[in-house]
Amino acid sequence: MRVRAVAEGVDERVYAHKLRFLTFDESWKLFEQRAFGNMQRVDEDLQKIGKEMVQKCGGLPLAIVVLAGLLSRMRKNEWHEMCTSLWRRLKDNSIHVSTSVFDLRFKEMRQELKLCFLYLSVFPEDYEINVKDLIRLLVAEGFIQKDEEMTMEDLARYYIEELIDRSLVKAEKIERRKVMSCRIHDLLRDVAIKKAKELNFVNVYNDQHSSTSCRREVSHHLINNRYLCDRRVNKGLRSLLFFGQGPGISGGYVETFTLKLKLLRVLNLGGLMFLFHGEFHFSLPAVIGELIHLRYLGVADTGLNNLPAFISNLRFLQTLDAGGKQSLDFERTTDLSKLTSLRHVIGKFVGELLIGDAGNLQTLRSISSYSWSKLKHESLKNLRDLEIYDQYSTWEHQKIFPLDLVSLSKLTNLRVLKLEVKIFNLLLSESEEAVRFQFLVELTLHCDIRKLPKDMDLIFPSLEMFRLQGSKLEEDPMLVLQKLPRLEDLVLEYCHQIWSAEEA
Repeated sequence: MRVRAVAEGVDERVYAHKLRFLTFDESWKLFEQRAFGNMQRVDEDLQKIGKEMVQKCGGLPLAIVVLAGLLSRMRKNEWHEMCTSLWRRLKDNSIHVSTSVFDLRFKEMRQELKLCFLYLSVFPEDYEINVKDLIRLLVAEGFIQKDEEMTMEDLARYYIEELIDRSLVKAEKIERRKVMSCRIHDLLRDVAIKKAKELNFVNVYNDQHSSTSCRREVSHHLINNRYLCDRRVNKGLRSLLFFGQGPGISGGYVETFTLKLKLLRVLNLGGLMFLFHGEFHFSLPAVIGELIHLRYLGVADTGLNNLPAFISNLRFLQTLDAGGKQSLDFERTTDLSKLTSLRHVIGKFVGELLIGDAGNLQTLRSISSYSWSKLKHESLKNLRDLEIYDQYSTWEHQKIFPLDLVSLSKLTNLRVLKLEVKIFNLLLSESEEAVRFQFLVELTLHCDIRKLPKDMDLIFPSLEMFRLQGSKLEEDPMLVLQKLPRLEDLVLEYCHQIWSAEEA
């Protein structure tokens, strides 16, 4: 906690520990690790300049790390310019060190990186940001330009990792050398919010109503449930984001949804519910069907159990995020066949899921084996992340459909695969040489498999992570798994051993 008075006010019996500033030796060691980490030999002149700037940071760790990250990417002559600029800004002792260092750093960023950093101000304080969610938002906002060599999602990840390299963002969770979640330091978040307001980039609300011409508005808490219908409407609004805590009153609710924002591109209603005539309504308000420019629709943890037919009006929709830990299954038929711009579809689609031209689709989680059998698999050439399961529909009878890996072999860009099905053919015969998953790095199987294929290393040559759940294994799986050349993570969960020690 940064404010000592607040910490002491929580409980007078609690001692509030005051963190000290670093000594110069500690500061220099921290700076060296970050600024000179990739250098074989450190120039004496650079050391001298570095020590001069470290002295000006006054022992503040955040300022030292941010400054070092900036300098690590600069040439020798640029170090001199940075030192001069920093000294000029710090002549007045009233100027905060970290703010001054950040201003220098922000100025030298290219435009795409500035937009990505400022966008982090939309997330609540100390919020663990899922990198995949962030990537999808950045793409939908239009911050990421198309590139011939990289997908927009890969380019967005590159920018996020660059922010991490610059020590502006902290990598929170890393799996197999890949950042899965990140967090922004609260001091840097404060600076980002300040800069975003100066540039009229985003406006963050709490419990107060106000009007603004800003194109992005964010609410972290809905204290007044008339927020959406009482305040003045900014007709030019492009993004509207809510961060609730899950369905119900604690996450927030609205009595009506009357905003008609024809230019809206991003709408995240995470954790909200809709109240009509005093009762909760478990469906989307019809006005959302009029948002024809929408690229991103987030309805996770909103209590929905179906998606209305007007979803087909959103012809430019790229991301439909209906996931979430407390989200319900969609048991009726969901028709997305007219949405040809879809890149990411997330939710539990128990009923039939209709998908049309899916050439842009990269994420599909999760779909029933029955719905999967009806898709044109050859059109899913860009699919990277896939989850398939057997469903038990209460709305209509659908039989469990057998699934084999041959139907998945056409997905040449597949990276992550999760199968939660009872009937599928994993035991490929030796003659089926054509079935290969050259790029698959993560495989999760939740089913009763008795034996793993002996040529699994040939089927999945790039596999890095394998998770098997709920199987009764007749043979020691390690005899097969030890052959996988790139396997790093292995999880055998609720798997039972039914072979004897002599047989093993």
